[in-house]
Amino acid sequence: MLRRALGLSLFLLFALAPAVQAQEVIRSFQSDIRIAADGTLDVRETITVTAEGDAIKHGIYRDFPRYFVKADGTLGKVSFDVQAVTRDGAPEPFTTQAVEGGTRIQIGNADETVPPGVHTYRIDYQTDRQISFRTDHDALVWNVTGTGWRFPIESARAVVTLPNGARVLSADTYTGAKGETGQDATAKISGNHVEFQSTRMLYVGEGLTIEASFPKGVVAAPTSAQIRAWWWRDNLGAVIAYSGLAAVFAFFFAQWFARGRDPKSGIVVARWDLPKGVSPALADYIDESGLTGGAWSALSASAIDLAVKGYVTLDNLDQAVTITRTSKPVPDDLPAGQAVLIKTVEQHGGAFTIERATGKAVQAMSTAFRAAIKAENRDVFFHNNRGVFFIGLLASVGIALIWCFTSGLSSDSISAIALTGAVPLLLGILIWKALRARRRRIMVAARLLLTVAVILLGMIGLLAFLVVIDSFGDVMGAGAALTMVWGLVVMNQLFFILLSAPTKRGRDIRDHIAGLRLYLTLAEKDRMNLRGAPKMSPAHFETLLPYAVVLGVEKRWSKSFEIWLSASVAGAAAAYAPVWYSGTRMGNVAGDIASFASSMGSSMAASVPKSNASGSGSSGSGGGGGGGGGW
Repeated sequence: MLRRALGLSLFLLFALAPAVQAQEVIRSFQSDIRIAADGTLDVRETITVTAEGDAIKHGIYRDFPRYFVKADGTLGKVSFDVQAVTRDGAPEPFTTQAVEGGTRIQIGNADETVPPGVHTYRIDYQTDRQISFRTDHDALVWNVTGTGWRFPIESARAVVTLPNGARVLSADTYTGAKGETGQDATAKISGNHVEFQSTRMLYVGEGLTIEASFPKGVVAAPTSAQIRAWWWRDNLGAVIAYSGLAAVFAFFFAQWFARGRDPKSGIVVARWDLPKGVSPALADYIDESGLTGGAWSALSASAIDLAVKGYVTLDNLDQAVTITRTSKPVPDDLPAGQAVLIKTVEQHGGAFTIERATGKAVQAMSTAFRAAIKAENRDVFFHNNRGVFFIGLLASVGIALIWCFTSGLSSDSISAIALTGAVPLLLGILIWKALRARRRRIMVAARLLLTVAVILLGMIGLLAFLVVIDSFGDVMGAGAALTMVWGLVVMNQLFFILLSAPTKRGRDIRDHIAGLRLYLTLAEKDRMNLRGAPKMSPAHFETLLPYAVVLGVEKRWSKSFEIWLSASVAGAAAAYAPVWYSGTRMGNVAGDIASFASSMGSSMAASVPKSNASGSGSSGSGGGGGGGGGW
């Protein structure tokens, strides 16, 4: 009643407006429904409107629901085939498009306007699966007008015609807003047809629903072939989603089994010898299947390695880091990445300062550094199998596109479902970062922050999944589509990682690096208990420091060195002053070097210029229905 009162108020408001603001209204809505013996409905809707150029500028649109709830509670999909559309007796252009829960017929031409006045639109279409097969009789429950029109309907009429020789047993009407059971309509049975007529205006949000019952046998029950065809219509989206998901998984799994399985790992023991021919940057490249963190950590480790070997000196100032070339000649077999760094320093007159003013040069150095490392060592220590991965990625995109074109969902629904894929994408990235942080012994606060982020995003993801499922609960295939999108995102992330596999040589070096990491993190007393382990010394500390940097354990390694210095003869700590480094904390050079090693990569990254970002019936029940408006 509240909706009816509101609709009446709105109508009176329009009715009392000046004539120049005349209301657009549906003057009559007539539906002629012919039921064929096979259950197909031929429907002709004749809609007479008053157009004033307000909502009705180019024409009208009609929304037709495509989904219904079957006896088992699942959704079924009816056919909808528009056969002809006219305006005032002449053919009128129209288009159809998927909208929420159905199909929209948009009638008119965007380049033409409808003259003000009274116009009659006629829509002819066919639909099926609208008959309700009951125990002792069958029936058509048909939502004649729908409750979604944006205009009031002055008169609504429907005529249902059965096949010749049949008779209508009974007829019922329901009027009002969706779910109401008003009786503001009449029904007149005459042989094989029945006429329904509203007895009052139907306001915005109201409609007319009819029910016509007839004996069993008038309409043939669905055949086995029809039931199979309807099953495919109902479940095509789900079949594409789940079979596509299974196919992508099968492809990725087969490729992983053939190419991506890691060689068996050896026994990892603490070791202090360096992998032969493996520079600090290359150690990072092999251990992580690529350079981590934009290669800044590998760059800073390379600079320290060059300094320790006497090719450059490092000046750690308050706001900048300066790399200065020494007179010591570099060997021909200098690692490729370190050769790039030396070249950059020499191009800047033998002294290269890392600060904002040289940001572009730092960026160019980083780009050349990464390219040199990759070019020299591609497919030597590991295979990332990116070509195979991209085949799987393209297959995933292809399956998603096929589903989009066959789902029948509106573009807004498809976009909403696709956007939810950002949740597992971000969650996967955070989980991967958290695992890497644990492996590389990132500080506790950072690991805790990542863990909290994973938990929160996981909860948000679950909530988003449930909300979308609830929001699209009446849209066929939405659950399968959401599962497909999330599944494809997770699978592509997972196999992007799993398809990368070390070679036998790469596996051996990774085991060697793991042993070195173990050695660098041992307590001094445990390290001294290792048979044959070298004694701590400045030279030993400096030799392994660049590797500690790329392995993320430079602070623990420097702490061990500080403890050794403190335990050495008096004044040893103060006496430690490497010629390759000058910093700001003269009282604790080892600690200063550790902080410098940790922050040098951050300083490089900060100097780079940032880019600019751009059963019983009711009104609204049964088949048919929908609504419409002007455009």
